[in-house]
Amino acid sequence: MDIRLPSPCTCGKTHPVPRIELLSGRGAIEALPEKIRLRGLSRPFLVYDVHTAPYADAVKSLLSRAGIAFSAYGFPEAGLAPDERAAGSLAMHFDPRSDLVIAVGSGVLNDLGKLLAHLSGRSYFIVATAPSMDGFASATSSMDRDGLKVSLPTRAADLIAGDTAILREAPEIMLKAGLGDMLAKYISILEWRISNLVTGESYCEEIASLVRAALEKCVSQTDGLLAREDAAVEAVFEGLVLGGMAMTLAGASRPASGVEHYFSHLFDMRRLAFGTHQELHGVQCAAATGIAAGLYRRTLLLKPDRERALAYVRRFDRDEWNRRLRRLVGPGAEAMIALEEKEGKYDLAKHEKRLDVILAHWDGVTRIIREELPSKEKLDGILKKLSLPESVGALADPGTLREIFFATKDVRDKYVLSRLLWDLGELEEIEVGAL
Repeated sequence: MDIRLPSPCTCGKTHPVPRIELLSGRGAIEALPEKIRLRGLSRPFLVYDVHTAPYADAVKSLLSRAGIAFSAYGFPEAGLAPDERAAGSLAMHFDPRSDLVIAVGSGVLNDLGKLLAHLSGRSYFIVATAPSMDGFASATSSMDRDGLKVSLPTRAADLIAGDTAILREAPEIMLKAGLGDMLAKYISILEWRISNLVTGESYCEEIASLVRAALEKCVSQTDGLLAREDAAVEAVFEGLVLGGMAMTLAGASRPASGVEHYFSHLFDMRRLAFGTHQELHGVQCAAATGIAAGLYRRTLLLKPDRERALAYVRRFDRDEWNRRLRRLVGPGAEAMIALEEKEGKYDLAKHEKRLDVILAHWDGVTRIIREELPSKEKLDGILKKLSLPESVGALADPGTLREIFFATKDVRDKYVLSRLLWDLGELEEIEVGAL
């Protein structure tokens, strides 16, 4: 995928353009043997699971016909999780003679494959089997570690193969998940701009424009995606790849994830701690995008009050909040609590400085929300087509959903909506609706 940015960029930085080769379209996997040889590689190690085994067999057949020796490991379980057990099992089955890791799958398999390639110092290819998430091109792996959803630095793929003959056959829920992960970009770009205004975080309009264009192309293909049309499937897949590359360009996850992703992380953490219901990441992100959009519309109605905000923050009881966190997510809360010890977002002096900036630039904050947020009719129409409103109620009851939103401010060191509302003293006053 050819990404062109000015150098130096209009934001004042020189961005590291990821060197990722993208193969997309029908028959894309046929080029794998040639690509392996052109890179001077000779012995791939294939990773797959019970769901992607038929596609792994197709890759094995291609390699065999080309005379390329390979090793392989297929996870035997159906419900594979990106955790210590899976990572350890993969490491123990790894063939050290291999110079290339090829993951055949998406989501969890991609995260595990990137981790293995990073730790072993091997090259990495991904043969995507579903356009379901934006991690194909990112240089991180989303893993479950000690009950907490974490993003570990790994490596971006050297080559991504998205054969539409394979991608279009993915389960419908995975097609919906891919578009859902793209919908999250409405919120991520919005929050990136607000953080730039409030905290001075670096922002790049060139990168944001790339993501917006990919997002609108995907949204325009909603009907075609659900009809499994090649062009629509390819558009969503390429949009997801660009989302991952945008994170590498920015040196952070800002272009692709915001508060809606933190909803998803917390749903995952509750599943790890209590066995609660979980959907695919992109489905959770889509549902949370609807929730976040509603919350931002309510934020537009607020009348900021400095004294009320200061009084709220002075009353804020961290010990009581930490008890609420532990009840909400179990053991995973400890890492969130520890993060605050390093970050200090609840520090009174830091809060007062942020509040002064927010009050001085409130018109700018509301302008950004209006510019970036899609209309309610547009977003609701897409979510209705994806049949996602029904998913929200299964993820959390209204009271728990409210607590999850409050907790999004503690997941990462990132300025998101829940932090803005906390700074304004409005966090626990705003209504948290489902969609």
